[in-house]
Amino acid sequence: MDDDEDDQCIGDTITNTANNVPAKIFSLDNLPAEFVAFLAKNEIDPAIYTVTDLPRYVRLNPDPHLTITPQELERQLGTRVEPVPGLEAFCRLDGATKLRNCQAYKDGRIFGMDLSSGIAVYALDVQPGDHVLDICCAPGAKLCMVAGLLTNSGHVRSNRSQSSNQLHMDITGTVTGVDISPHRLSTCRALLKRHRLQQHARLFQADGTTFSVMRPKDERQGEAMEVALESEARRQFHTNYANEANGENATKRQRPTLDMLAGMGHSQAQETLFNGTETPFNQEKVVPFYAPKVLRNDPQLQTEGYKYDKVIVDAECTHDGSIAHILKYESWGWDSFHKNFMAQDRLDSLSHLQRSLLMNGFRLTKRGGIVVYSTCSLSRAQNEDVVAWFLATVGAQRAVLEPLPKHALGIPTAAGKRPCADVIAGALGVPSVGGPEQGWRGTEAQEREMAQFQEHVMEMCLRYDPLASRTSGFFLARIRKLA
Repeated sequence: MDDDEDDQCIGDTITNTANNVPAKIFSLDNLPAEFVAFLAKNEIDPAIYTVTDLPRYVRLNPDPHLTITPQELERQLGTRVEPVPGLEAFCRLDGATKLRNCQAYKDGRIFGMDLSSGIAVYALDVQPGDHVLDICCAPGAKLCMVAGLLTNSGHVRSNRSQSSNQLHMDITGTVTGVDISPHRLSTCRALLKRHRLQQHARLFQADGTTFSVMRPKDERQGEAMEVALESEARRQFHTNYANEANGENATKRQRPTLDMLAGMGHSQAQETLFNGTETPFNQEKVVPFYAPKVLRNDPQLQTEGYKYDKVIVDAECTHDGSIAHILKYESWGWDSFHKNFMAQDRLDSLSHLQRSLLMNGFRLTKRGGIVVYSTCSLSRAQNEDVVAWFLATVGAQRAVLEPLPKHALGIPTAAGKRPCADVIAGALGVPSVGGPEQGWRGTEAQEREMAQFQEHVMEMCLRYDPLASRTSGFFLARIRKLA
């Protein structure tokens, strides 16, 4: 989930260096024992929590009526504002900079968003006329960025027929946000309105694992779009990989994945599980938590042709990659940290929740569309394991990982983690030849293919962390739906 609400920084942990107040040094001894054990189990370096001088980032509002230059923003903030090369409209600030009293912030000209979250949105490759689904959308930074990209590329317009009083929708690109929390959805709605991006967005209070409302009906469906968006960020991410709806080239690129899955076999049980979650076409209309008038009366058609072009699943996680989030608990109290993140029943159910969110997002994506899976956790179980399980479950003829360039935009990435063989073998229904205490063991050929697949997942996914990347901890993978 997003950890990038507009004025969220480390608070009392860091003070503004411009005032010559020394930064407080965080001690690893302050971390609770159960969290230290969690880090050790998940092979996460505790040293990331000593990096308390990370820069913060803002994105400039793309609305031409709300535009602001970096120079003007620098004047208002009284601190250096550096545009991020290749990432359109992103600027880097001193990590202790406060936005709340800045006039540009009050006017909706800027919003706080970590750089890694912005890269996740660029990985979607939002194009003019796209209909995008954001599962676990709160508090709304990614949602606003998607809406901003669509605002510059298309339009939502309503008109009434002169022969009747019927309202017609003229829609070319929307974003649908889903979250289970009404309080957090209220934050999303407020952000959309503050930045004047609400005309392209609608919100639903719903469980992301079962949400099934399709994209809005488009009166101009099939009409060619004349507006083309391009930026250095998109060229780096999408030059070779976008618009391959038939999946032929993607299949060639993913041959190691396909060979591995074909060689190890695909269990009928998993096919049944997936097919059992196909879209119900007879559901009742769902009332949005928020929608502009032009989207409020959408008929919510339930045919395959109304699946989404792009889906981002920013899954609920333990937030261990968010330095600001973790360090705040030193002043808030570690008891609430245990309740919110480390309670054993929550940890036990988290992987199942993440898998279900990703599976449902994939179900709602059209053939040839893109699904981006992301978390702000650094654990293998919530990242590479989930992606590997998903690929093994749905089968190689339905989905492939798409390459994301390492060191894109000059931002170093952290090393990937090898997905668990037990997770992959369990999804495929491939029994172990060894005892359960040894973990999964296969034949020599199976283990060779398993290692190839594990390396493949590690290579194709992206990780960012404070030590390697100078950003919050973040993971993302991009999946192309073939069928």
